Amino acid sequence: MDPLAIFDASMQVFGAPGRYVQGRDLLDRVGSFVAQLGKSGVLVADAQVLPLIEARVKASCRQAGVGLEVLPFSGQLLADTALQLDQTLGAQLPEVVIAAGGGRAIDAGKALADRRGLRLVTVPTVASNDAPTSKNYVLYDEHGHLSEVRHLPYNPDFVVVDTVLLAGAPQAMFAAGLGDALSKGAEALACAQGQGLTMFMARPPRIATLIAATCHDTLLVHGAAAYDAAGSGQPTADFEFAVEAMILMAGLGFESGGLSVPHALTRGLSLLHGAAPMPHGHEVAYGLTVHHRLLGGRLPDDMVALYDHVGLPRSLRELTGRAVTTKQIEAVARAAMPVRHMLNFPRLLGLSDLVAAMTTIEAEAEASVSVS
Repeated sequence: MDPLAIFDASMQVFGAPGRYVQGRDLLDRVGSFVAQLGKSGVLVADAQVLPLIEARVKASCRQAGVGLEVLPFSGQLLADTALQLDQTLGAQLPEVVIAAGGGRAIDAGKALADRRGLRLVTVPTVASNDAPTSKNYVLYDEHGHLSEVRHLPYNPDFVVVDTVLLAGAPQAMFAAGLGDALSKGAEALACAQGQGLTMFMARPPRIATLIAATCHDTLLVHGAAAYDAAGSGQPTADFEFAVEAMILMAGLGFESGGLSVPHALTRGLSLLHGAAPMPHGHEVAYGLTVHHRLLGGRLPDDMVALYDHVGLPRSLRELTGRAVTTKQIEAVARAAMPVRHMLNFPRLLGLSDLVAAMTTIEAEAEASVSVS
């Protein structure tokens, strides 16, 4: 049964993980959290980060009396990834999936949990997105383009955020997480002001809009200093505040508050040569500039300052590293318009609205380059 079939636009729905736990060196306590859910687990982890976490997770599970299998994730998240993981697991019958890594590794763990009906613990190793808190997981085609969004019947049981681990991840990944999270306040507000639907196919409750707004405000205050601490391995107070906003608040805000233009645009941006390899958060950050233009304004000065501090793009030129043509802009807009998030806006948007906003932004960017 489709887990969304029980909801509709006559309802307000709020979803959240069972427990969100954030602090220093929590990787060494994962086993105690898993033990609340079952006596056996399987660690699905990004193969690149597995050497950094495997021994600690194993030791933690052993101390908690939890048996553990390990499944490395190769990095390709395709329609048959869950089947492949399931087949590799074979006759083993774990009760809990521990999904660790970046967004794709965590989604691979979600896919396996979905296929086998298992409990789920997510352990992000980078603060690059808010996937750890949500029920959604994304599948891609062989070319790396998003092909499908699927939904678990529930959110993760535990989200375990080790801020020492996250503070040691590359600074560029933290910038991507900022770009993704900064959009959530504007997107949730647009959904609430219009007739939009959330990831539950229901209307957003007010608390979700407030959480998304708090996410935005928190990042404006602490985001720049948190970025400066990223990569150091030493989480500061600013880093802790920003991580909570980027993973917990952004996750609750987007799932129960709704997405809008910035995330719809990501479906078209992969068509541009130069944009496809860019992190999701950079694409969303550019999309937020378009969102503000469609609202009749520009990116606020405090957000411009944060964008510039962490290196987020405010135009397609900055996103792709080259000038784009009107034909390319139109292709991106056409690909984005059918995405249902485009309906989560205070007014009905047309293709011409989107093209005009994007064209204006590029004209201003080109003028700025000419002047400099």
